Amino acid sequence: MDHIVPLTRGGKSTRGNLVPACKDCNNKKKYLLPIEWEEYLESLARRQS
Repeated sequence: MDHIVPLTRGGKSTRGNLVPACKDCNNKKKYLLPIEWEEYLESLARRQS
């Protein structure tokens, strides 16, 4: 399970804040919010093109 808003940033372990995620993805996302994670992935894609 992954917290949409990480616990370290005030998120809770509630149904609305949990989503399924593989361990590798969850570890890479760390404490990022969804928008920050998307921006990070976009920056990686830009570097590769």
